[in-house]
Amino acid sequence: MQEIREAVIAYYKAVAEEYRQVARKFFESMDANGDGKVSLDEYLQFLREQGYTHLKSRNFFDELDRNHDGTLDFEEVLCLYYIIKTERPFCDACDVFLKALFFTCAECYDKGSSGSFNFCSTCFGNRTFNHQHSTIVDNYLLLAQKREKPTVVLVL
Repeated sequence: MQEIREAVIAYYKAVAEEYRQVARKFFESMDANGDGKVSLDEYLQFLREQGYTHLKSRNFFDELDRNHDGTLDFEEVLCLYYIIKTERPFCDACDVFLKALFFTCAECYDKGSSGSFNFCSTCFGNRTFNHQHSTIVDNYLLLAQKREKPTVVLVL
């Protein structure tokens, strides 16, 4: 998660003030009592209201809470905002948040399927998933394919 945090802070510093204000308003909408931090209850309430039910696990809240104080500060919520806006995936087999390299079904991705099948290295390596397609690539290889350069594709 640290790598994502660093990218989020870099984006925040680089964007125009109007976008920083949007991020600030996102934080303020979560901080229901206005105390400058988001409790687990505020977090869960916000996710319910906004329909982000896939993010409502306590484990994910704990991952966002980098200083482990039981609340989310602005930078921690900024990380959540980035994850929501970029639609970062979770493993479709075990539901773990995919922080770094992950595998995806290239066929589903190419079809623009909203249910693209993504999974973690553990589920891929142990084959603890069930999917109808066999062209499985990691996210970096998928990007390389989109550049139309010849690459190695792993077909299961």
